[in-house]
Amino acid sequence: MCSFVEADRCLKHNGRCKINCSELEKQVDICPSPSKICCIERLYEEDETF
Repeated sequence: MCSFVEADRCLKHNGRCKINCSELEKQVDICPSPSKICCIERLYEEDETF
């Protein structure tokens, strides 16, 4: 069974629905569009690889 998410849920996270997140982004949710994920920009505080 498929689970559908709210269309604007990604926008509430200030994210964008994309097929792949870039290295500067992280996945935070899934999107209602097939095979797309919600990506938001990583915060420098979250990046622990110095």
